[in-house]
Amino acid sequence: MTSKELARSAHHVVTHDYEHARVTAADGRQASVGEFYGDPAVALIDAQEKWCAVAGEGLVLCRLEQPFGQCTAYFREPGATVWITDLRQTGAFALEWQGEDGAWSTLDFDFDTM
Repeated sequence: MTSKELARSAHHVVTHDYEHARVTAADGRQASVGEFYGDPAVALIDAQEKWCAVAGEGLVLCRLEQPFGQCTAYFREPGATVWITDLRQTGAFALEWQGEDGAWSTLDFDFDTM
């Protein structure tokens, strides 16, 4: 299998092999971000490298600090899946995501509740 890179920062890289996404730290730690029907479309790594987001069939946020690799999924419930085509960070714990209709929406999150 050939891994495709979705996002890279100084200390982390998000890749996928077909429908499976993972994040790898510079020290070699790896965490599964999950499976995405039709492959993940986009990813971003927080400017402070505290979290990453991977999207396509819904959105998965994953911690890059302790506990490394703890992930939470959004917009992936059966019958209510959102197809996401782009991401951009808007705050320390906030991002905007673009749906397949082209509209941008905001997601603010708190790791204390994840």
